[in-house]
Amino acid sequence: MTPLALAEDYIFAHDLRSASAKIYLAATKALIKNFGPVIEATEIDHRSILAWRKKVLENGLSKRSWNTYSNHLRTIWGYGIEHGILTGVTANPFKKTTVIPPKRASKTVAGDAIQKARRWLESLADSERYTGERSRITPAWFWLATFEMFYYTGIRLNALLCLRLQDIDWDRQLILVRGDTEKTHREFYVPIMDGLAPHILRMLTEAKHAGFSPGDQLFNVNRFSRHYKRQEMNIDQIEAMYRKLTEKLGVRMTPHRFRHTLATDLMRQPERNIHLTKSLLNHSNIATTMGYIEADYDHMRSVLHERSLAQGAVQRVRRVDYSGAPSSSAAPHHEEQRQPPEKLLIENAQGIACQTPETRIVPAGSEHPGHLSIIDSSTPTPPPEHLFEPTMLFSLLASQIRPAALGGKGGMHADAFAARASP
Repeated sequence: MTPLALAEDYIFAHDLRSASAKIYLAATKALIKNFGPVIEATEIDHRSILAWRKKVLENGLSKRSWNTYSNHLRTIWGYGIEHGILTGVTANPFKKTTVIPPKRASKTVAGDAIQKARRWLESLADSERYTGERSRITPAWFWLATFEMFYYTGIRLNALLCLRLQDIDWDRQLILVRGDTEKTHREFYVPIMDGLAPHILRMLTEAKHAGFSPGDQLFNVNRFSRHYKRQEMNIDQIEAMYRKLTEKLGVRMTPHRFRHTLATDLMRQPERNIHLTKSLLNHSNIATTMGYIEADYDHMRSVLHERSLAQGAVQRVRRVDYSGAPSSSAAPHHEEQRQPPEKLLIENAQGIACQTPETRIVPAGSEHPGHLSIIDSSTPTPPPEHLFEPTMLFSLLASQIRPAALGGKGGMHADAFAARASP
């Protein structure tokens, strides 16, 4: 059996969306382009796939595109092996042929960019309403509703194009997304939020005036403006609108980026409900949802700070003072110098100061509680007094050493003491 015949058999045996079927066929055609149209599927082995991979990657194919080929062809070959179509083949030649792609750039859209886009669309809608003249994105009210639909629901582009008038349950404030439009083949509902409701109501009102039937495509700009001649709205028209937004604002916007943005924003909420996010995006597993959520470093910093507070670690880190101003409680013989903010002083678990070179502690009471406080100094500073509690023995020894060290006759000589003290 040829690779193309195997791919067609797989598509026939599965309930795939047309878009998914095209991806499987595209991967198969890429394989045929490399191995030739007459090669049998059973003749392709693991090493030949690795050689193909090396060739296409060196010729500039992205690692993500290669992984798409590898994953889809592995699925097709797995189907052939499982059902005995590829006789004599026991190991899938595409197993472990994917590569590690580079990290994707951020796919979220900043909140201020979304606000600017919304205000621009609102201004276009107001201009059309009051002047009657066609705006750059027309009809602006329709494209504003489309924009808000993607923002509030994170719905897939294909799912929005497949929404019918009958899929809007206005009484229950729900939108039905049918399973045959989804990758997961599962139908689900999306709630109509307060911010989205006026736009959906406008859409329903305009659709009624235009004589829509229950089964008609709801988000169909061609039915709401005489400037369009198509029967149904397609992906190209939506992408053209988002290109204009991108050109206007200088920030790339797409419906799929709104899905990533929604997932990330939901996980920044106090509840951080991953299951809610998974349900809203209609993912089949949480791992897919986690791939949509970008790291929130502000939240990460806050959580780590809370941990240090709970464990008392933050009390051992004091604020750095770079003002150079003398402290009232500082010892008079120490000179303070300004240094770049490069050094930190942290006390270890035994309470002993671990001090980096050319640093000293700001005296107690001169800093705010809970902050780091270090002043760089070229003059070494003795350890804080509270770290030493002289014992009676130490005091007696010190009293005997002092006269001898000063040349007196009483007491033990310093050299003798040092000799006795040494092990």
